[in-house]
Amino acid sequence: MTSEIESRIRANFPQLAAQMDAVPEVFAPDWLKGAAAQSIGSGDFGPDIFEEPLARLCSSVNEDANLNAYGRMLLAGMIRTQLENRVLMQDLRRARKLAARPIPPIIVTGLPRTGTTFLHRLLASDPNHASLPYWQLMRPFPRSESDTPEVRKNEANAVLDVRRALTPELDGVHLIRAESPEECMFMTASSMQSRLYWNLAPVYSFMEWYNTADRTDKYREYVEALSYLQTHYPDQRLVLKAPDHVDGISELLDVFPEAIIVQTHRDMNEQLGSYMSLGAITRSLAVRTLDPVREAEAILELTDSSIERNAAARLKHPGKILDIRYVDLVADPMRCVKAIYDHAQIQLSTEQRETLKDHLQGNAKNKHGTHDYDLSQLGLSEGELSERFAEYENRFLKQSAFS
Repeated sequence: MTSEIESRIRANFPQLAAQMDAVPEVFAPDWLKGAAAQSIGSGDFGPDIFEEPLARLCSSVNEDANLNAYGRMLLAGMIRTQLENRVLMQDLRRARKLAARPIPPIIVTGLPRTGTTFLHRLLASDPNHASLPYWQLMRPFPRSESDTPEVRKNEANAVLDVRRALTPELDGVHLIRAESPEECMFMTASSMQSRLYWNLAPVYSFMEWYNTADRTDKYREYVEALSYLQTHYPDQRLVLKAPDHVDGISELLDVFPEAIIVQTHRDMNEQLGSYMSLGAITRSLAVRTLDPVREAEAILELTDSSIERNAAARLKHPGKILDIRYVDLVADPMRCVKAIYDHAQIQLSTEQRETLKDHLQGNAKNKHGTHDYDLSQLGLSEGELSERFAEYENRFLKQSAFS
C-alpha cells in the first residue's frame, strides 16, 4: 500500500520519487558503503568503529522498522551521507589536519525536549561564541575544492525546502534552517552510534544494543572533528548541543575532560509527552504502520538507560555537570546564563548581556507554532511516569539551583 507521503512525493517531487524507487527493500552495509565510496571516490572509511553499529542498524531496519519507500530513502540517504563524512574525515586525518585541540566548548545536553534548543541558541547569540549551523553539521568536510560552504548551504536548503513542504507542522515542534544552530548529533552520527537513526525510524533492536554500547570511540572522533571545525572559528568558543550526549557524558569527559557540560531537566510527564509525540510524528512518516505500544516501551527503556548512564557519569566525573531546570530557564533565562558563565569561568560583559537579551526578545516561545500532546493518547498516565521517574525528579527538579 502506498502511504500518503509517498503519494505526495510522486505528485510534487518527481526527482525525489526516482530516488525513492532506487533504494533497495533490504538494507545491507556493503551496498551503503559502496554507494558512499562511489560518491566520494574512495572507500577508506577510517577506523572500523562504525562497522558493528552499521551492521546492527541494517539488521534492525530489515527486521523491525517496516519502512515505506519514503522512510527507506530518508534513512539510506542519511547513512550514506554519514559514511561519506567518514571518508572525508579520514582524508583529513591522513593530511594531519585533525591534530589540534579545540577551545573547551560549552556542550548543552539533557533528555530530549527539556529546553536544550532554547538554551543552545541563546548561548550561541553571544558574539564571543560560535555555533555550528545545520549545513555544516551535515557536511562538515568539503568533498572537493569546489564544494564551498555556499554549495553545501544550497544543498541543505533544498533538503529543508522539501521537509517544510511535506511536514510544515514540524516547524512548530523543532525549527530547522540551513544557517541556524543545530544539534551536533548530525555530526556524531558518522560513528553510527547515534539516536539520530531512531529519530528517523523505529529501529528497535538497534536501540537495545545502543543503550548498552560504549561510546569512547565515538567521542574520540567527535573531538577530532571539532578540532577541524574550530579552525573556521579561531577566536570563538564553540557552543554545541545534543540530547544524544546525555547518555555518553562519561565517555565524553574521559576523552575531553576540559569540555564544559550543561544539562537541562524538565518535568518527566512534559518531557516524555513532548518527546513521544514528536517521535510519533517523525517515525510515522517513514513506516507502513507504527506500533504505539512498542514505541512507548522503547522510549521508556532509552530514558531509563540515559538516566542510569548519566548517574554513572556524575560519579566518575564529580562536579563537571552544571544542572539547569527547565522551569528556571523559562522563568529567568539570563540568570541561568550567568550561572553557566560562572561555572565555565567566563566573563559576561554588559555588551554580551544586551546581545543575549536582544536574542530573547526576538525569539519568543511558540514563535513558529505550538506543539500539543496528550499522554493518554500515547498509552501512558502521569501517575505511572511520576512513579517510574520519582528518584530522578527528586534529585533534579524539586529544588532550584538558585534557591
